[in-house]
Amino acid sequence: MRFIFFFLFPLIVFSQTISEKQRLLHALDTTSIISEKAQLYVDLAWEYTITENDSALIFAEKALLLSQKNKYKLGEAIALEAKGLYEEIVTGNYDLASNYYFKGIALCEENNLEYATSIYHSVGVMFHTSDNFEKAKEYYTIAYNRAKAENNILIQKKCLINLGAIYSSLKEYKKAESMLLESLTLEIRKDYDYSTYANLGNLYLRKEEYHTALPYLEKATEPQKDNPDSEENLYFLINAKTALQDATGMNQILKRAIIFTEESVSKRAKSLMLMAISNYYRAFGEFEKALTYRDKYLTLYEEIKEGQRDETVYNLETKYQTEKAQRDLEKEQAAQKLLYYILAFTGILLVLISFFFIKNRNKNKQISIALEEKEVLLQEIHHRVKNNLQVVSSLLSLQQRQTKDKTAHQALQEGRNRVKAMALIHQNLYQDENLVGVDMQQYITKLATSLVSTYKTDAKNIHLKTDIEPLKLDVDTIIPLGLIINELISNSLKYAFINKDSGEIFIGLKTDNEKLQLKIKDNGEGFPKDFSIEKTDTLGYKLIRSFSQKLDAELDLKSSENGTSITLMIRNFKAE
Repeated sequence: MRFIFFFLFPLIVFSQTISEKQRLLHALDTTSIISEKAQLYVDLAWEYTITENDSALIFAEKALLLSQKNKYKLGEAIALEAKGLYEEIVTGNYDLASNYYFKGIALCEENNLEYATSIYHSVGVMFHTSDNFEKAKEYYTIAYNRAKAENNILIQKKCLINLGAIYSSLKEYKKAESMLLESLTLEIRKDYDYSTYANLGNLYLRKEEYHTALPYLEKATEPQKDNPDSEENLYFLINAKTALQDATGMNQILKRAIIFTEESVSKRAKSLMLMAISNYYRAFGEFEKALTYRDKYLTLYEEIKEGQRDETVYNLETKYQTEKAQRDLEKEQAAQKLLYYILAFTGILLVLISFFFIKNRNKNKQISIALEEKEVLLQEIHHRVKNNLQVVSSLLSLQQRQTKDKTAHQALQEGRNRVKAMALIHQNLYQDENLVGVDMQQYITKLATSLVSTYKTDAKNIHLKTDIEPLKLDVDTIIPLGLIINELISNSLKYAFINKDSGEIFIGLKTDNEKLQLKIKDNGEGFPKDFSIEKTDTLGYKLIRSFSQKLDAELDLKSSENGTSITLMIRNFKAE
């Protein structure tokens, strides 16, 4: 059952019109104050975030560059949080979002900025949305304690509501109820009370006290100007009505809920609403409608799960904690070195250093900003290429669902696999800050795991084994190589284990005397005795032959009843 939580900008209402963007753009032209311009860029980024527009990243980056150029540290922190919010809310890319959040926290702590409290709260929300309640509780508690020390009543209220939701999810109902009721006593932003009503109603739903929950949920769904979540909270009210078998007023409630599923930008909220509608129709015997909304829910749920990267979030959090300790140590060491330098350098040397520093400072700063802008642009290009390839994959998926012919269905699936193999390359590139190539250990592991999942071999107990040298290959090498690997693994999964209950696929990649050796072997049934790659006219083997020629590779195939081994010795490759 869902919970209610707050993002950073609760004042924003999702129904704002384009005139708000025009107002902000006009305000940018009328001010020269750095802090105001940075905040206006962030506000524009949020406006585009809530409409799922990539322009949000452009304005957030403008805020970041402006703040960096003018050494406005608070602006840098706010801009980093804005970028994190876009990745979390719109793309569901939790690894990038957490990277931005932790950078913002580190910046605040280095410069003693209280704004770290707000970002800690945002990190709590991120873990909350990925259902990691313990981590969410940890960061909400940090934010709440800091807010109390700073007398920040607004953040206190948000944390109390979110902690109440967390404890409710953990079935610690007394703590949850206490915190939610305490939030109602804080005389600030009374519009937040609607979310408290929703959480209290949800708490009583969990306890199956449906009659107690109903009045709170009716308050939470009142379509008031200061209740922007009124439609989203219909999810709880529908669940209560379903449990009570109460159809009173449900025609209008269902109309509002269906409109919400068509207009909301939140995939998570839409999926939960679709499930609630489906359950209601099933409870009242309208099974055809129930099945329709259940199918819509399952489609959206699959899309959400594909976008989540929980493990990466946790790894980045650990990385942040480690780097923080390292930074503290480096600060102490730097302080000691500085003392030695001051004692050692003479006045003449200080004058010379100052002279050259002043002369080159502006030039170096311009070069640094230009390089950062180019890197951002290149990352954005890879990001958009990846997004376009995902759109192609989705279109193939839609066509696949409409195709009944098994041969055509399989051909479309193979096409999707090839598109995914290329999309994964661009995803790895734009997520790598250095943009120097693709990490082959990470890429091949993700690709092979995805293919095993696609061909649903769980019942056959197929194991993957890899021996991949730490390498980074450039795009010209990895695209043909990635497609070859895709074809060879797919072929093993489709044909090698037809009459076997288990098996193993080995993938090896290493450099060997200025050549790159790729080896893929399985312990399946092997090819027919008269099989020849050169004489086979299927699309997959045509691709293998064509890309092998592009890479100037020698291809060796060995096959027997104990399995197949295919080795490529590649001459034409570029490693970073």
